[in-house]
Amino acid sequence: MVSGNKQDIEQVVKSLKDNRFETVVVVDDKEAAVKAVLEMIPDDATVGTGGSMTVNQTGVRDILTEKGNIKPFIPGQPRPAQADIFLSSSNAITLDGKIVNIDSTGNRVSQMIYGPSKVILVIGQNKIAADVDEALDRVQNIISPIHGKTMGIDAPCAKDGKCHDCKSPGRICNVTTIIRKKPRMTNICIVLVAEDLGLGWDPGWPQERIDNIYQNYENQWEIEKARFRPPVK
Repeated sequence: MVSGNKQDIEQVVKSLKDNRFETVVVVDDKEAAVKAVLEMIPDDATVGTGGSMTVNQTGVRDILTEKGNIKPFIPGQPRPAQADIFLSSSNAITLDGKIVNIDSTGNRVSQMIYGPSKVILVIGQNKIAADVDEALDRVQNIISPIHGKTMGIDAPCAKDGKCHDCKSPGRICNVTTIIRKKPRMTNICIVLVAEDLGLGWDPGWPQERIDNIYQNYENQWEIEKARFRPPVK
């Protein structure tokens, strides 16, 4: 069983290098991840983000917003020009170096594949899966149902916690991507963090670890809700 330990991380790094990903950085914790990300971003670069709980948990989004790299979204205004750098995470990454994601609209995965001059993915150790089948199973039967329930999505998985491959209009698993090798025209930089970040786990892990991952996700979600829907005073 994959646990995201040091040996697993070393295997992922080797596989990513074999898959032509040139920039792969391993850090011990989210504080070191912030430092690594900031070193990859020029002061004058514009940065787009992909709604990542992992990125938000590190605090780097807030730092980049304060620096002016990330422009706050203002409803009703035209979309900003293409950002220089796209910063996000991945639903899963496999021991053989494949990056696996499932999206609702596809805006996140499309930016990973082509567009920005640089893509930075911050990935916690808990996102490491043995292979593509295991990665997809985690996303479909753990990550997506929990996201759906948290966001109040009207889909079967949000009600019973398992994928039904439904036809519901509220379905959030609409676009699946597997990046098997580095895309030819996209510079993808990967920051692997030896810490549990974001949402994802193996059901066979100790319950305490799973509970901690889920609680940290819930805590971050409450922060996000307060950010976009401030309490009425």
